[in-house]
Amino acid sequence: MQLIFDEYFKNYPVKKKIVEMLYKNGISIINDKFFLNNIEISLSSIANAINVNRRTLYETIKFINKNNVVREIMENISVITDESRVSLMMGYEIVTIYINMGSFSRVLWEFMSITKKYSSYIKEIYSMNSDRDGNFIRVIFYNKINDYIFKELNNVPGINKIIINSPEKINVLCDKCEVKVCKHKLSSEIQRNTI
Repeated sequence: MQLIFDEYFKNYPVKKKIVEMLYKNGISIINDKFFLNNIEISLSSIANAINVNRRTLYETIKFINKNNVVREIMENISVITDESRVSLMMGYEIVTIYINMGSFSRVLWEFMSITKKYSSYIKEIYSMNSDRDGNFIRVIFYNKINDYIFKELNNVPGINKIIINSPEKINVLCDKCEVKVCKHKLSSEIQRNTI
């Protein structure tokens, strides 16, 4: 997406900044109005958040509407709920694998093969294979992960670093692993009854 914005907004740095901020935050433009999924957001709120004046926003909307490619993109943006922010409180483990440029496909395939081998219960997978930096795979597991997964991931070429967010202290034998412990696990009647 960044390449499209670079191409169409190369002579308009302020408009490019606005469109990138909208895209990054999941805000679409439909019929000259801003939406966060189905909730309309006022033009003034957007202007204040991005730190531009209303006129600049109006000009950006006009520019977007004149260009079919960019208009189509901006009309179809939506927000995905980021469950990783609350998963640790529910007792799930989150593993984020940072990947070197050009290694995304191989690492994803190896990761899926390894987790299949150890019958890991995956709740959610989110990944980014960017044209720039920031290639990663983030996985939320329902329960504690088998240590053998990390031992095998340690030998996969293309993995830069692995961050494990866990609700409890774990010992992992992995050169690329870093463990972060969150002790804010919640307990509920539902969890007690299912154990």
